[in-house]
Amino acid sequence: MKRFSLLLFMLAFVFSQFQPVVKADDYDVVYFGSKLCSGCQEVEASGVFDELEAQGLNVKKYILEDDSSYTGIFRNYQYTYGVKDSEKAVPILFVGDTFVNGVENIKKMTLNEEIKTLAQTPMLPIEEAPAGGIQIVYLMLLGLLDGINPCAIAMLIIFISLLGFSKEKKVLLKVSITFMSAIFISYFLFGTILFRFLSVFAHLGFLVTVVPYVILGISVVLFLLNFYDYLVTRKQQYDKVKNQLPKGIQRFNRNLMKKFTDAMENDSIYMYVITFVLGLIISVTEFLCTGQAYLTAILHLIHFSDHVMRGILLLFMYNILFILPLIIITVIAVKTKSVMGVTVFMREKLHIVKLINAIVFLAIGIYYIFVIIG
Repeated sequence: MKRFSLLLFMLAFVFSQFQPVVKADDYDVVYFGSKLCSGCQEVEASGVFDELEAQGLNVKKYILEDDSSYTGIFRNYQYTYGVKDSEKAVPILFVGDTFVNGVENIKKMTLNEEIKTLAQTPMLPIEEAPAGGIQIVYLMLLGLLDGINPCAIAMLIIFISLLGFSKEKKVLLKVSITFMSAIFISYFLFGTILFRFLSVFAHLGFLVTVVPYVILGISVVLFLLNFYDYLVTRKQQYDKVKNQLPKGIQRFNRNLMKKFTDAMENDSIYMYVITFVLGLIISVTEFLCTGQAYLTAILHLIHFSDHVMRGILLLFMYNILFILPLIIITVIAVKTKSVMGVTVFMREKLHIVKLINAIVFLAIGIYYIFVIIG
């Protein structure tokens, strides 16, 4: 356990270093815009920059799509100038000791020479935004909670039990690792694609405004579902659990596993190929259940991550922690040859898992209430 804690600490330190270093620019005005932003295009077409230069101001323009490092620079300017989450959209100008955002504000203040007046005050020395250590703790916690999600664990236990324990332990272990590897790869790839896709729009006004509300909404719903499940599972009324895969998908997964495991040949390459494909299919069907926390984590990264590569590494870490409980359960089941024992234990502790999930999503909801109200 101490080794694992040390590993997490080392990973957190490494990830915290993925922070762009920004020096104060020798400019009168610094502008951030995007090729995807209609307001930015309007600012460009209005002749604002020609007017500012005609007024004798030295303007630096950052178009966020031109260089991946500009996202980090943008975050440092936002941090230095105290830009609120609700004001982080482009287009935005930093001038003197303040900032001007919004198309109409920028055009009006440029024509009235208010920008020129503000530029008489020297620009603030640009500070590096905090590395966001809370992100790492947040992601680790959500990853572990997602990993002990009954949906993921139930499918693993069913899979192991279908293999039967008459086979060698090494074969069981290798097949189980193949199954979990497929789940890890599919989740990590899907999360990375979604993160990269949505990150492109992260600086746009609608996403800056909407994402906190989306996360808040998801958190409230998941808190209510998990708290309800806690109440019913504490009374052992497992048939009333709400936050689980639909019965039809559960039956589909069980039947699919049965057909695949029946076709397996003992310790052959064919067996591992089948297992890997099975893991990919199961991970897709499970996403309705396990993807709730994952989506929340991805949206959080999009809202706060300052560097694309750092965000991807955090997603990688999330998925490592996601499969960690599955690895532990596999080792216990294979060593003890007692799938039933693991199943009984998980059922007995299900109410605790649901309560922890409810508390975490409640905390996330409260946090984002404060983000929204600024």
